[in-house]
Amino acid sequence: MGVSLTLEFKVSLLKPEKAECIVSYTIADLYRVCITGDGRYITYDAILDNIRDVSSINRMLSRLSLEPERAESKALKHIIDRHQNGYGVLEALLMDDNIVDVFAISNVPVTVVHKDYGRLKTNIILSDEDLTEISLRATTLSGKGISERRPIPSFVEPRYFSRFSIVYRSDINARRYIALDIRKQPANPWSIFKLIDVNTMSIEEAAFLWLMVKYKIPLMVIGELFTGKTTTINALLSTIPPESRVFTIEDAPELVAPTKYWIRTMTREDAENPEDRITVFKLLKIAVRMSVDYIIVGEVRGEEARDWAQAVLVGHGGLTSFHASSPEAAITRLKLPPIMVPDQALKYLNIFIKMEPVQVEGEARLRRVTRLYVHDSDRVHMVFTYDPLRNEIVRIANPLSFSFIDKITKGYGLKIEDLKSEYEAMKNVIAKTMEELVAKYRDPANIPYIEVPSILYSRLREEYR
Repeated sequence: MGVSLTLEFKVSLLKPEKAECIVSYTIADLYRVCITGDGRYITYDAILDNIRDVSSINRMLSRLSLEPERAESKALKHIIDRHQNGYGVLEALLMDDNIVDVFAISNVPVTVVHKDYGRLKTNIILSDEDLTEISLRATTLSGKGISERRPIPSFVEPRYFSRFSIVYRSDINARRYIALDIRKQPANPWSIFKLIDVNTMSIEEAAFLWLMVKYKIPLMVIGELFTGKTTTINALLSTIPPESRVFTIEDAPELVAPTKYWIRTMTREDAENPEDRITVFKLLKIAVRMSVDYIIVGEVRGEEARDWAQAVLVGHGGLTSFHASSPEAAITRLKLPPIMVPDQALKYLNIFIKMEPVQVEGEARLRRVTRLYVHDSDRVHMVFTYDPLRNEIVRIANPLSFSFIDKITKGYGLKIEDLKSEYEAMKNVIAKTMEELVAKYRDPANIPYIEVPSILYSRLREEYR
């Protein structure tokens, strides 16, 4: 990283532990990972696979740390580099693309959120000194400051392009610990095909959402923390027309728009000078002026929900997420202070996608499912839901039977029969394409996300003429 600091990590190894793994995998040939049935994430240095005398490796590392250029193996070089220039043993978690969030407090096990297995407790414990060094390295690399006077920095770290949020030792935390949360950016976001593969949504539901995205009907994804809201927004972004202009607004870099015309912005609300602060509202004003096709806000929490709702009211497509337990609860919160979305704008929020975690009997991983609701004529209607007896997403209402569909037919000069035909074509395209791509890539998560819109729309033109 090229950062010279007073503190240094002591070069140490991540050692294996005896455990019964329900799944195991390797990270870059450097780390082994074991996930257990009781919710543990155990990682260790792969170099220790066939070595019994760990002390000999420690002695070698001590010598090489003074002359790192003499290290011959990739593994030894990495271990030395992670302590001299990186974030110590935390690098194992940062390099794992399956991890979406890392949470650490001094002297207790680090916890992570795994995209398949949810929240897990790791075998890594960081001391106060370790977290001090990590905090100093991250803030120095990012051009930020941290001290007792400025104890709560939050910033995007440029090496991993992830959001670091720190609570440093000061009078604001009486226990005088250090806490760190790292929200990671996905390496290759899941497309709509992966959500179908893991039964988060059905082909029929995915086709309906694709239709809504194409015709710029605003979508709001709701749910509790770590239920897959951002994953779902990224998947829906894979259905936008490939030449679209997309403007994204976030406080942490998690969204990826698979188009050449993507304007990515992030808020800057912690600037000392009020004039230097960049809020969601300021970015929304710019987005509207730039005549983009889609305005995507990673998450709305307060008054910015009203600003986004009014922005998409004038014809932009839009996606956002919102913490709420149900669409009714979301609508109630949106109406009340301090948000106060006007009734006219609220009428245009027609689609709510609720993310919900479920534990399916016989499955180790946590399933995240969608329940799709239509907000139409001041009522909320469930259209797609998860059936635990059939263990699949089922349709319980015709999604094209609601009055808000008139906005599409009248706005685009279409007949309802045209829309129904296109919907059927989209279902066929998804089903056929998924079968071919799974045969080619095996796991839909391996499908290049950036290519999905071009694939979908080129095949739609062939299917629906």
